[in-house]
Amino acid sequence: MSTPEPVDRTVWIGAAITLLALSGVCALLGEHLLLGALRLLGGALAGAGAGAAVLALLAGRLRLRPLGLLAGLLAVATALALTVPAVLATRVPPLEDSARAEIAPLGEGDVVHAPQDPAAPVLVRRADGGAELLDGTGVRDIDAAPEDVVALSADGARAVRVTEDGTEVLALDPGLAAPDGEPRTTAFEGEPLALDEEHIVLRHCEDGTCRLAGYGLSDPEEPLWVISDAEETRGTDPIGLAVPARADSSPDLLDAARAAGVLPAVPLRFDAAQGWVQLDPTTGFPVGRLLSGKEQECRIAVTAPTATAQDPLHERPLVLTACSDEDGALTATAHRDGEVLWESAPSPPGTWTVLMDQGRVLATGTEEGTDVEGEIVAAEGQADWIAPGGEGVAQAAAFSSRIGIDGVTMVVTNESGQVVAYDTADGTNTWTLPLSSPAAEARGALAGGTAAVLDPLERTAPLSPRGAQRLRVVDARGGEVLLDAGTTAEVEALHPVGGGRVLLTLEDRTLLLGR
Repeated sequence: MSTPEPVDRTVWIGAAITLLALSGVCALLGEHLLLGALRLLGGALAGAGAGAAVLALLAGRLRLRPLGLLAGLLAVATALALTVPAVLATRVPPLEDSARAEIAPLGEGDVVHAPQDPAAPVLVRRADGGAELLDGTGVRDIDAAPEDVVALSADGARAVRVTEDGTEVLALDPGLAAPDGEPRTTAFEGEPLALDEEHIVLRHCEDGTCRLAGYGLSDPEEPLWVISDAEETRGTDPIGLAVPARADSSPDLLDAARAAGVLPAVPLRFDAAQGWVQLDPTTGFPVGRLLSGKEQECRIAVTAPTATAQDPLHERPLVLTACSDEDGALTATAHRDGEVLWESAPSPPGTWTVLMDQGRVLATGTEEGTDVEGEIVAAEGQADWIAPGGEGVAQAAAFSSRIGIDGVTMVVTNESGQVVAYDTADGTNTWTLPLSSPAAEARGALAGGTAAVLDPLERTAPLSPRGAQRLRVVDARGGEVLLDAGTTAEVEALHPVGGGRVLLTLEDRTLLLGR
């Protein structure tokens, strides 16, 4: 009968003590210095120490080979138990796991459009003319040539495709799709002025004769009304985009839809004999008073209201005008149903660009006699143009960077390490979020009532990935964080869109994230 091979128990006891001590030192240093290599080494040394302890305890009771095998298995199991859970706990899930849709990466010349309605899809227009619609159901392609106009209705329920042959209205509700799954399409003659839930207004010219016509979407065969129109006309201006206050030439009928990707819900017509008027989409009759005179140099757009009250009137769109005098002084006016809601006093003379958004006008430029660029805003409840935020922002902590600004909200970072939002008009602090540290460099964007902020992801454990970033998607009005996720991927671009969503471009793909 063979006897177990002798094992020097003293050697193995010393080895176990040494290895376990080194394991503890590595673990402590790893936690203190946030070094993942030391943390992993500590786990491996602890496993080796456990194996050495088994050799010391069972020496003389088992043959050397099975004893070594048992010790090796215990060492591996211990090392894995001390390292794998820690690695998994600090793993940053890829953003693809929570993406609502995925497309090829956005490139040069690709643009993103979306109404503010949270249920509206996102429209991506490629440089080669193609269009993609992204929402919670996935991605839908719209065939279009580069010269075609593709735009969404203000509520996002429909899309229009305007070609040289006319206008097609696509119903985007999946429940209304054709048997082959494609959106139901209704064709009209002419170019669209406006599109709402029930009506579309178009302008069609043939043989030198032009007419405006309104159609009910439920019965598009015959127009509800038809009126004649001058051969020369002009279009409105895009919402949410800055344009020179004094245009070099009158915009074409579809320029705003091409630039903003959204058709207004309110039909506006320029009458060469009078000026800008609002039309009733059901009758074609003018609504209320003139919006601006024919000789006035005005920018005009249909925007969403700023009011949040439950009064149904507050849910109806506003028409904004920003009219420029000869010296460059601006006067902003807001209308509803052709009636004036408020009118600003003239701004200082100067050279300005204007952005009309959510019932307010933001002007950027230089005052006459200066070369320092600045910003001023006109809004409800105040006569004078003021700097964004007014006194409320002037008394706040110093800003370190700006995330973005629109008609309602200005989002900035400050030297205290915070992301802060202020009301663009009165400077009310509407919400505040912390950055990872006061020295953190944050970047982001604001659009469609959504703010997206990227800042370094704070490392709190040795195995936390280096260079990771934290992405937060925030409701810009209320401050609700709709998405809080980390990423180790390189973010090349981010485009916030309405409804608390963001298009995030990585090296090889673009993801739609958010609620």
